[in-house]
Amino acid sequence: MRPEPRDALLSRADQVFGAASGEVRLLDAIAWPRSVEHEFFGSGATRLPAPALVVDRVRVEASLATLRAFELELQGDHPMLDWLRALCRSHADAHGLVLAIGTPRFYELSLGLYGGARTTALDGDTTNLDLAQHILARLDGAVAHAPAARLDTDAFVALIERKLARRSRPIELAIVRDPELHAKVICGTRRLRVREGAQFSRDEAEGLYEHEVETHALTAQNGDAQKRLRFLRSGGPRATRTQEGLAVFGELYSHSLSSPRLSRLATRVLMVGMAEDGASFLDVYRYLVAEGAEPHDAYLDVQRVFRGGNVAGGAPFTKDACYLAGLVDVYNFLRVAVRAGARQIAEVLVSGRLALGDLDALLWLRAQGVLTAPRLVPRWLDKWDTLLSYFAFTSFLNEVDLPPVVARHRALLERASALASEGD
Repeated sequence: MRPEPRDALLSRADQVFGAASGEVRLLDAIAWPRSVEHEFFGSGATRLPAPALVVDRVRVEASLATLRAFELELQGDHPMLDWLRALCRSHADAHGLVLAIGTPRFYELSLGLYGGARTTALDGDTTNLDLAQHILARLDGAVAHAPAARLDTDAFVALIERKLARRSRPIELAIVRDPELHAKVICGTRRLRVREGAQFSRDEAEGLYEHEVETHALTAQNGDAQKRLRFLRSGGPRATRTQEGLAVFGELYSHSLSSPRLSRLATRVLMVGMAEDGASFLDVYRYLVAEGAEPHDAYLDVQRVFRGGNVAGGAPFTKDACYLAGLVDVYNFLRVAVRAGARQIAEVLVSGRLALGDLDALLWLRAQGVLTAPRLVPRWLDKWDTLLSYFAFTSFLNEVDLPPVVARHRALLERASALASEGD
């Protein structure tokens, strides 16, 4: 493709995608106002929530028509054209979800975009639910022994500010305390909103920094800094699985993925499966509370699965089913990239909010000098050589047969288990 038509299409894409992501912010559109939470607990947690979500259908449909018209302009066979067509469909899918809020169509679209509990996108056989259940079985008992110390909002904000100050290349982020926020933390490109009055465990706070700041804010700011590709600050639903996988990998590699946090991610897959099978908001909420979750934390987790869908069950928002699958995707991709010495492709991966499937086109644009090196890099990429050592060793560990090791140390392990029980 010659530079002139390439640049004309990218300029048009920046205009169309920038407007589309501004018109439709999916997670904001399906967010429940804080008043729904007050009403739920005001009823003694006995009535189904009744969120009233208002959609400006005329505006959304007009934006959707612009996306579809641009897709028709993208005629030809080239990786960049394939990529731009995929982005058109991704942003259009977000619009479609907003237009389908509260209907069975919402769940159908969500399932196609993110997968569900029984999606087999890992290897064609293993489901997201299989992975979640495997993790929960391995963590059995560990979560109960996790430290319970809590940070209030002041301490959480102070921790984030300290971490931001330590960066050699700063991430520009305004921290806003919002008493009406429907979640504990929401991170945009340059603003981190924190729910006033929320409490966090220390491990949870560390993990949220890696997840929200060192990944989501970082990739969004890198995309926004691309002079000719600013639309990379938002990738639409297409990018979700990879972006969440990168965020959880950041937690894992930085040793901030605590057992309660990993258990929570796995449990969310179970919650999606329960809702898909017909469980209502109340059913899933009561399940979490019975499992030991604090009521307000349980509410926040359950609303994630039912926002935009049917609170009576059967049609959830399935985004939470893809976090662990995304981690598997990113982990395996980085194993291969590191072994090949492909640091540049890892840099491309964090150049914006994008999907693994975008890399072919973006690597071509990097070679063309259109895509520039990312201004910000996560710590795992900044320490590329340690990543090589990490995967070199863990790749061998994956082949070790554990049963003989367990047999060799069985008596010691049983004694340690007995001592832990006595301590309880």
